[in-house]
This record gives sequence, C-alpha cells and structure tokens, in this order.
Amino acid sequence: MAGRAGKSGRMKRGWWAAAVLSVSTALVLTGCSAGEPALPAPIQKQLSYAMKHWNHYNTKIYGDLNPVGGDCANFVSQTLIARGWKMNDTWYNHDAAASWSPAWGYVPAMNDYFTANAKSLGLTEYPLNKRSKIAVGDIVMFDWDDDGSFDHVEIVSKVVDTTVDGKKHVDIKMAGHNKDTKYRDLDYVLDKEYDNATGHFWHISLPATSTATPTS
Repeated sequence: MAGRAGKSGRMKRGWWAAAVLSVSTALVLTGCSAGEPALPAPIQKQLSYAMKHWNHYNTKIYGDLNPVGGDCANFVSQTLIARGWKMNDTWYNHDAAASWSPAWGYVPAMNDYFTANAKSLGLTEYPLNKRSKIAVGDIVMFDWDDDGSFDHVEIVSKVVDTTVDGKKHVDIKMAGHNKDTKYRDLDYVLDKEYDNATGHFWHISLPATSTATPTS
C-alpha cells in the first residue's frame, strides 16, 4: 500500500509539473510575460536617473535652481545628460550651478533652444493631443496661463494605452521638479490643476541603433 501511494504521489506531482510547463510555454508563445518590456538603453538610463532624483536632488553636481525661480528645467536637462546628451556652449551647467545657461535652466530659453536646434537634437514638436506619438523620456512644455511664455517642463515617465468611455486613450505620466513627482498625470494637470494651460511635447528620436520605446 505504501509503495502504491508513493507511486501515485509521484504521478500527481509529475502531472502538475507538466501542466505548469505547458501553461508557461503557452504564455511565452502568445507573448504574455510578467513585467513590462525593456526600454532602449538610452531611455532606461534617463528614466532611472529621473526615478532616483525626482525627490532627491543631485545638488552636488547640478545644484538647485529653486531659489532663482525653479528647478524643473535643471532637472529635465540632467535627465537628458543621463540619456547621453552632451553639454555645449549654449546648454550647460558647471560647478553645481555656479555657472549655468538659460537654455539649461530657464524654461522659455530651453524651449527656444529646442526650437532653434530641433533637427540636430533629434526633436519633433507635437501638440498635447498627439499622444500616440509620445514615448517615455520625451519632454512636456507647459504655458500655465496661455500667455505665450512657457512656465514649466517635465519628462514623460510612463505611457499607458487604455480606454475611456469605450474609446482608445493614452495616459501620460510625468516626472519633474518644483512639484516633485515621478508619475504626475497629464490629464489631471490639464483638467484640474491648470485648466487654461497650453503646451506641447518634444519627442526625442532614438539613436539609429536603438528600437522604438514600448508602451505598457
């Protein structure tokens, strides 16, 4: 009896293992997996930096520009350095903000710099309703009171394809300084916080060796 019971137990365990293996194989073959798709390396470096420093300012290297008007552009520029961008004579922050350029740390000047150098920087401007064109790591510019001068900037930290009232919708989450956050919701900002706000995205092209940014 003991021998038959042991054999039966082994048969049951064998059947269970086979079933688990079969289900696992099916999930892999149908594209189901745990977690989100990996980001291209430049964007992952940018996002990792943002997640580390959204509420832990990297003052030792870049200082803090809040005392002179706000740190949002300073933070976005830092994430672009993490992504692989290089400082130049127009866009820089030296000696922990002892010396910094308007294009680096002042939102209107940053947007002007992006506009003037869009092609060489790999930037494409999109209105805020063109979310299907936007990827993690892209830049969001805001004019809070629609007076023609930009007031704030953040980076896209998450892009989520969803549905609202039965229609396809793209949720955009953002990371930034001043109102320090890592997943600030774009719809909430526009509908609840600043209902007169305007703005646009800057989509950043990937290097030729990288692949498109996945959504989740």
